Amino acid sequence: MEGIKLKNRRRQLIAGLIIMSVSALSLSGCGQRRGEEVQTETETQIHTEPVTVKPTEKETESETQKLITSVDYTSKDGTVKITLPDNTWKVTQDADEMRVFSSETAAMINIVHASTEAAMNNLTVMATEEDLKTSLTKQYSDATAFEIQSFESNVINGVNTYRYVVKYNATARMWAYSVTYGIVAPDQAYVITGTVTDENKTLLAAVEKSVGSFRVLKDETLKSVTSDVIAGKTQKTTDANATSKTELASLKDYGYDATLYANDIVNVRQAPGTDADIIGSLNKGDKVTVVGETSGWFKVDINGNIGYIRKDFLVYNSPTTQSDQSSTDAAAAAEISTETKYGSSTTLYASSDVNIRTQPGTDSSVIGGLSTGNSVTVIGETDNWFVVSVNGTTGYVSKAYLTSDSSVVNNTGNNDTSGDNTGNNSGSSTGAGTQTIHGTITSMDMEYVTISGEDGTTYTAYYGDASTNSTNGLFDGVYVDITIDNSQTSSDGTLYATAVVGY
Repeated sequence: MEGIKLKNRRRQLIAGLIIMSVSALSLSGCGQRRGEEVQTETETQIHTEPVTVKPTEKETESETQKLITSVDYTSKDGTVKITLPDNTWKVTQDADEMRVFSSETAAMINIVHASTEAAMNNLTVMATEEDLKTSLTKQYSDATAFEIQSFESNVINGVNTYRYVVKYNATARMWAYSVTYGIVAPDQAYVITGTVTDENKTLLAAVEKSVGSFRVLKDETLKSVTSDVIAGKTQKTTDANATSKTELASLKDYGYDATLYANDIVNVRQAPGTDADIIGSLNKGDKVTVVGETSGWFKVDINGNIGYIRKDFLVYNSPTTQSDQSSTDAAAAAEISTETKYGSSTTLYASSDVNIRTQPGTDSSVIGGLSTGNSVTVIGETDNWFVVSVNGTTGYVSKAYLTSDSSVVNNTGNNDTSGDNTGNNSGSSTGAGTQTIHGTITSMDMEYVTISGEDGTTYTAYYGDASTNSTNGLFDGVYVDITIDNSQTSSDGTLYATAVVGY
């Protein structure tokens, strides 16, 4: 009956409008809810008040989208599964190496699968809070640009897992929060990263929950790992006492003091472990007295206080600071301003072992070298340096160490140190029992350095008496040229280095 009443009412309104020749009257909606009575209105009311017709229950339902939370998504290949916060999230990429989910521009979740050696080497997950802080510090010079809100590492069935959350301030960020979950096995790894654009803590909590819900479905080892993580069956391996005890078991006190330099901002800790209390810090270029070492940490003495610093943050040569580099660049620029190119070339000879540098200055990077008696093509000069060409590469050699006398052979008695006589870097045998080997440092202490040579051979050399030169210091992973005096090689085959040059 309600529908009939409504139709009759509409007819009355239309008829009244035509008869009275008035402006159109606006009707809103298309029906009334059940149980409501249709009121009788006078003709005056019809002309002065708009009629509002409420939507029916059926229409209200059809216009409302139902939000579904905790939506499970399984990859197309059936290998992994994740629970997304709700059904507004879209899948924008689903391939084994990369899967991407997004909630418009508000948040995003990426799943990266590393299954090759190259991919494993390029992982971006941080194994320690110290590593994470170092990485962020290199990206953001402002110490207030980020805040590590949580960090946790665990081991399950021999597989390492990492969970951490970083908050970014308004000036530095592309997003407000990032959430990372890493699952790292010896032969493969998954890194799940969630980002939230704005400071929406509710959305952050939803993204954290979603990232933590990640499961591997087919690989049995990782399947059990992710199942245990979800079930809360994890055993933390970040126990500071346990880590410190393991490191201290390998402690070797030197019995003497050595001086090393910080190659970055680094914490000094009370014990050898990233969870140990911080008792101080060093800035890049600061020197520190080292009195011993463990397998991964240096034992240091700072004003009578003993602490520990991770080995990869201390080097044997003071790294170049920004102010030092500015002075170096200014000096080189002044020298280059006096440069003259010959127009033709001439041949000169090295009167002593000497470096070839990128710019005319002893603080410039070394790109090669000459041994005593080696010839070199000279194409120009500055006030104090010759411009040379070696295999198409242009460099600079101090004038003090080149001569036109071709009879110079193995002139090792030249003790002039005013120029650039800082070690041979030629890679060839120089006679008189010397040679140069090239490779990457794999380990070193205060007296010995071991490198993986370019020829596939592993070399260990004593360098306690050698001259050393490296812009950023000597440490594991640095490529070096080592000049060897074969006449002093020990009976056990250990080489004797006279010069070590790092790049």
